[in-house]
Amino acid sequence: MSAIYHQLSPGVRVIERGWLNCNQVLMTGEAPSVLIDSGYGRHAEATLGYLDTCLMGASLHRLINTHCHSDHMGGNRAVRARYHCRVTIPVGEVRHVVPWTEQSCWSAQMDQYAEEFRFDDTIAAGDRFQAGGLEWQAHAAPGHDMDALMFHAPQAGILITGDALWQRGLGFVWPQQPGTARSEFIAAAFAALDAIEALKPAVLVPGHGAPFTDLARSLADARGKLAAFERDPVKNARHAARSLFVFALLDKGAMPLDRVVPYLDSVPVYREFCRDFLGGSTSEFAAEMLQALTASGALVVEGGMLRPTMRA
Repeated sequence: MSAIYHQLSPGVRVIERGWLNCNQVLMTGEAPSVLIDSGYGRHAEATLGYLDTCLMGASLHRLINTHCHSDHMGGNRAVRARYHCRVTIPVGEVRHVVPWTEQSCWSAQMDQYAEEFRFDDTIAAGDRFQAGGLEWQAHAAPGHDMDALMFHAPQAGILITGDALWQRGLGFVWPQQPGTARSEFIAAAFAALDAIEALKPAVLVPGHGAPFTDLARSLADARGKLAAFERDPVKNARHAARSLFVFALLDKGAMPLDRVVPYLDSVPVYREFCRDFLGGSTSEFAAEMLQALTASGALVVEGGMLRPTMRA
């Protein structure tokens, strides 16, 4: 649960979190202070604690989301209540939060926790804002989330990529539907990687994991993964399902082994994967997934309980 702090410039600090929460980027200085992304809702108190430590009594003026997945906007309500700051979301995400329902931000479909929040305005590709002594430009970053944005400070060479690119991969991209020529999500993700390459950032701040500088290697790794998933939609579906299940366990902490199949049966996204891509029964799907995740070291079985090995 503890965070790691990275000071990228006098006015830009990254709060690196575990894999249930996205990273937060705090920009302070003479211009209005800005926070990029707010973490997962159940960990909002921890998020506020990290922000209080960094701000040391100073004000927070604005919160901007890269996209509205639960691990990036889950703390919006709590951050707004604590700091009375303005909340800004990507313009394309409005339809996912207004009106607010149990399915907002895909919560019910994927069994993720998100609290309703109020936003004040929107941001779109091409918009700019001042923060941390730098001018930031918004760029489209579709694929993992088709309405996502990334933020670039060209004078400092810093790019906040959200889930469009991590040091070793990227956020999962929805598989190609049977009978379609190509996944629009994978095509969009390739385009986002091309846009990142064209910006030539010196330092990249991913939504998960530490800031990094090896752009060429990271792009090659992400493109290789996307190409493999495009060739094999079933492989992609398995990857997406495993990612979502590990996320669910990070949220829950643990799950009895004998509850895994009933849980998968109860959550719509896993039923969709079985129906559209994987075939077979949920029990077969569960056995294959658990074998892969325990073999990779992502999960362990202890006393009949399934637990994640990475920090939340």
